[in-house]
Amino acid sequence: MSLFLAVKNDDILNRRGTADFLEGIRRDLFRRLRSLPPGDECRLLTGITQSLGAELAFEEAFDQAFPRLLAETETATDVNGLAELQRQLTEKAADYFHQRGSVPAFDILCTTLTDYLTRGALRLAFRWMEEHGPAAPAVAWAWLALGALGRGEAGLSGDADFAVIHDGESPEETSFFVGLAGRTAGILERLGLTSPGGVTPVGAAWRGSMADWRKRITSRVTEGDGGLGWLIGLADLRCVAGDSTLAASMNNLVRSMLAFHGDQFRETARHISMMPSGFDFFGRFRTERIGESRGMFNLGYYGISPLVANVRVLAVHAEIPETGTIERIRALLREGHMDVELAERLLRACHSFGRKRGGMGGEASGAYVDTAGLAEQEEDELKAGIEAVGNLQRLVYTTIAGQG
Repeated sequence: MSLFLAVKNDDILNRRGTADFLEGIRRDLFRRLRSLPPGDECRLLTGITQSLGAELAFEEAFDQAFPRLLAETETATDVNGLAELQRQLTEKAADYFHQRGSVPAFDILCTTLTDYLTRGALRLAFRWMEEHGPAAPAVAWAWLALGALGRGEAGLSGDADFAVIHDGESPEETSFFVGLAGRTAGILERLGLTSPGGVTPVGAAWRGSMADWRKRITSRVTEGDGGLGWLIGLADLRCVAGDSTLAASMNNLVRSMLAFHGDQFRETARHISMMPSGFDFFGRFRTERIGESRGMFNLGYYGISPLVANVRVLAVHAEIPETGTIERIRALLREGHMDVELAERLLRACHSFGRKRGGMGGEASGAYVDTAGLAEQEEDELKAGIEAVGNLQRLVYTTIAGQG
């Protein structure tokens, strides 16, 4: 999957990054051909053809196996069946990342398999509720993903944040969704899909009717400390199962509340734009001084988190509906809120940071880098990424925090 900026109709062969890549291959190939003795040209071209054939065979085998396993989650009859499919799916995703190293592809694979497993868990929970009661009410509902999973940037660590919204408000309807949330969460826990931060509809704070959510958000905004970081985080909400229209209403509620509290939003944006730099006073990487990660660079804290947070707040300000970081960057560029140079640098940072994140399980919180062991190119790439994040923070400050 090409990371870089797409042209109209998103034809991969016309993408800027792809075109540069293919031109580089062509130049290098013909340079090598000119230096070969007679007869070796054919052997080189044959070897290239065979290598390309092997790569195409890998893609074709993957394109058959992965969708087949996903489809089987839709007919799994118990948790053990889902768990076995999860094992096979995660192995396929990890193998693909090892073979290709594509961060966008890895994110899509991990998010897709987690979505399918979640829907499988919901089906099992609904079936149990039908057999043991209470019966499902005839009201709309939506199971929502938040955080990295909501952005479509899930890893293989199993971290998954969820919330539930439903139309019904009667005691019987509320009771059903309490039971559904608990039953589904239990199945997800057996699959290793849990929320370390407690963002789960088992807790009353993460489930309710639209009226409940409106009261909850309004109360926290008016009675809180003024910071809206938690509300801006809800802009990552994505519908995994249920009624997409109801999910869209929830997203509209979040966006309207952020727009209504403009001063608090700008103040929160200012704090986000001033997240700590990954460089010290002398321009060196900031490394941990104590603990198990002593001497390591916290890529999650100084790179991934500020990149995600600043892109998110800029996208919310620009009323961009996308939830994924890469999609948000492309939309910001497309709509004139970011220039081409910064967009390219941020996309490269997404790839650089994501490659390291993917190799460590996929979660930003555990992404520590031994900068002393980096090759020169890797070090330059990491520095360029951290510098791009700094430029992004300055853009957020001047665009949002500096207003009014």
